[in-house]
Amino acid sequence: MAYTRAGLTPSTAIFIIVFTIMLLFPKFEDPDFYWHLKTGELIVTTAQLPWHDVFTYTNSGHSWVLSEWLSQAIFYLLYQQAGLTGVAAITALVYALCWFITYKTCHEQLKDEGKAILVVMLFCATMGAIAPRPHIFTFLFFAILLHQLFMFKYRASDRGLIFIPLMMAIWANAHGGFFIGLVLLAVFLVAEWSHHLLVDNVGRIETRRLKKLSLIAIAGFLATAINPHGWQYWLYPYHAIVSSGDTQFISEWQSPSFHKPFFQYFLVVIFLFFMNMIYARKKPDLTELGVSLVFIGGAFFSVRNIPLAALVMAPFFSIFCQDLSLARIFKQPDYTPKSGFSAFAHRIMTAGNKQVGGSAPLANWLLLIASLFSILLLYPSRKEHNSMAVSRILPVAATDFVIKHNIRGNMFNTYHYGGYLIYRLYPRQQVFIYGRTDIYPKSFITEYREMYRGGSNWKQYFYKHNIDYVLCENLSPLRQLLLNNGDFKLVFDDGKHSVLLKDTARFQQLIKQYAPGLQTHDMGSIALSSSNESEG
Repeated sequence: MAYTRAGLTPSTAIFIIVFTIMLLFPKFEDPDFYWHLKTGELIVTTAQLPWHDVFTYTNSGHSWVLSEWLSQAIFYLLYQQAGLTGVAAITALVYALCWFITYKTCHEQLKDEGKAILVVMLFCATMGAIAPRPHIFTFLFFAILLHQLFMFKYRASDRGLIFIPLMMAIWANAHGGFFIGLVLLAVFLVAEWSHHLLVDNVGRIETRRLKKLSLIAIAGFLATAINPHGWQYWLYPYHAIVSSGDTQFISEWQSPSFHKPFFQYFLVVIFLFFMNMIYARKKPDLTELGVSLVFIGGAFFSVRNIPLAALVMAPFFSIFCQDLSLARIFKQPDYTPKSGFSAFAHRIMTAGNKQVGGSAPLANWLLLIASLFSILLLYPSRKEHNSMAVSRILPVAATDFVIKHNIRGNMFNTYHYGGYLIYRLYPRQQVFIYGRTDIYPKSFITEYREMYRGGSNWKQYFYKHNIDYVLCENLSPLRQLLLNNGDFKLVFDDGKHSVLLKDTARFQQLIKQYAPGLQTHDMGSIALSSSNESEG
């Protein structure tokens, strides 16, 4: 590796590129980011932790779990110093570190920079673009913990184990996904102890070292109780995911839809992973099979778990592709493909570091400069596209209208608008609902869905809340039901988002000023739509 240390290495160039892409193209259209940012503001400006829900009038005062207070404070402190750019920077850094740590784990197995880069790019691409939310820290800590376990198992290195309890304590205060680290430790230890007790001595870890790791894992588990809620926090993952119904209501907790190209790519990656494992000379042990299956299974259960599966598959793939042979796949001892994809794959698997990843430093600099130049050329158009995406998904102009005209009262809002509305309107205005479904009774969520969809009992549930105005999408069934009912008037419509005011004396001036033209336009659109449907 001496020839790559003299200058910029391919791995460094690639991770700089990954960081730059994530920095310049953040996902600020994610509405949940905004209530996390507002919570961080409350924590920093008051120097206190909010123990109760303060953002909704429908659930005000209900106790909530401070599962992400540390990351929320970090987001706001960066926002305070550098605005949204500071938040984008920490998100990009964490994302790039996930790639880098996974690369280090793969490189420890392959001892080949080029192959390690290819493996990381193949698998970590399935992580997609990550929104600036506390769950990014779960991905980072997971990658660190996995790297340490690989060093323990495959390099017989116990260095760094002592820091696992400290990391688990920080993780527990940064994001509720800390339990994923405990699952990883548990599966790893159960598999290794089973191998130790039930299988032959080949590849077995010493009893002394396994006992040491077991004690550290227990210490890590106990360390997660160092949080504002103590040991009761251990029940939070169950209440937040299973008991609250998040898995049925929130899209990222749904199973992946394999009609979409991104998830189809994920399926291809899984296929390659198991093909590699099947045809490698080395057969998987209980740990390699068990850990892989647990987290790949988790990815099929929930889209949100796909990045975890990617972080697991990459290093295990590296173990089995070290001695993978196309001759074994095609059952021909002296098989050497001459052309096509097979020949390309053969060259990749047999090439040394110099041929694949050991380019001269000058070439690496040219790669970096050309890539950054291309990204900067793309940036203006993508920035405009991202800005349009934010305005399309979030009610930016509608919220401006509410603020401009000082509209107040009991608001009904679309669920995924809630986080952004909290960011823009709190404390002058509380919302009806937002992204923390774990703080609401299941009956409330059921009522909300009935209202939003215009179910048979929508009037009963809607009017009991004494709603003064509505901020929703144009496609919301509730919007048209209220307009048909006549007691709410449309005063704002930007083609995507609407504001409807209750037809009462307090809003008469705004209704007279904005409603007539919008009502006519809206009814005309409905008539045109109905006519088109009839013709169709």
